[in-house]
Amino acid sequence: MADGNIDNAQRNDDNSDDDANTSAFNGRTLELEEIGPDTFKSVDLWQPEGNRGVFGGQVIGQALSAAGKSVDSPYQCNSFHCYFLAAGSNTEMIAYEVRRMRQGRSYCSRLVTAKQGGRVIFMAMASFQVPEPSALQHQYAMPRVPAPESLASREEILARSNRLGRDSMVAEINALPVETRPVPMRSKRGIPVNAIWLRARGDMSALGLSHHQSMLAYASDFALLSTSLKPFEMSRPGSAYTRSMIVSLDHTIWFHAPFRADDWLLYVMESPRTALGRGLAIGRIYSRDGVMVASTAQEGVIRGENSGPDYSVLEFTSAVEPVGLGEPKL
Repeated sequence: MADGNIDNAQRNDDNSDDDANTSAFNGRTLELEEIGPDTFKSVDLWQPEGNRGVFGGQVIGQALSAAGKSVDSPYQCNSFHCYFLAAGSNTEMIAYEVRRMRQGRSYCSRLVTAKQGGRVIFMAMASFQVPEPSALQHQYAMPRVPAPESLASREEILARSNRLGRDSMVAEINALPVETRPVPMRSKRGIPVNAIWLRARGDMSALGLSHHQSMLAYASDFALLSTSLKPFEMSRPGSAYTRSMIVSLDHTIWFHAPFRADDWLLYVMESPRTALGRGLAIGRIYSRDGVMVASTAQEGVIRGENSGPDYSVLEFTSAVEPVGLGEPKL
């Protein structure tokens, strides 16, 4: 997808159409109800099966959507820095309060506070920029991976599994507003690298760029932190490691170029370090034509046990990252 193909998504980027977050592609995932000046309330929350709270990506996406409603064109979000302070429940809606911290000619800033049951459960700082041309540009090249059309979806992979309880998981994934297709790995087992194709379901061509950014912010929480667990191969029979907790602490997304969230995007993830009960994962997101449109970073609580003889550090070289991905099918 070339940068120029965002025209339809930018067509309504004065936020007037973005207020109607009820399009069929995502149901009510990002929908917010205005309850006061710069104050909004969620209308739907999803708590994944087995999770201790609502899906963090939904809180991220809704919070960014709330921040965007206080910003006029031509400002576009360039970064969103989030902190998870407490688990949210799906039994009570979340209120998002936006504070207009700074309004400059090139950049403006918004502080978003999410509250539930009278307590703050999430805070984020959003930065918005008036787009400007730049003579200085570089990026990491997109890895060569199989096209999404050649890969099985996560639902199909789970449906083929004979493990108990998969039917409910498949139904839950089918109901999500984003579909994903895992990229097969060809490197040695345990390398802390992961990649998936993802896209929003349905047609978002009539929605503004801010809505595409909010949907990608939602989807950017998929599979990122779990990349930090890959070296320990906990699902492998006979693994010495067992997991006791994985919970997000913070999450950041930087936007580098326009994109369409309803077109396939490649999400490449790696984890450079786990230590002190925390795991760090970073990600790069590419459009199909190889433009790096966003970057992500996330740290979370990673706790587990090792039944082996010691707690030695598993070490990898950074050169492993680009060869950890599957070759394209000819």
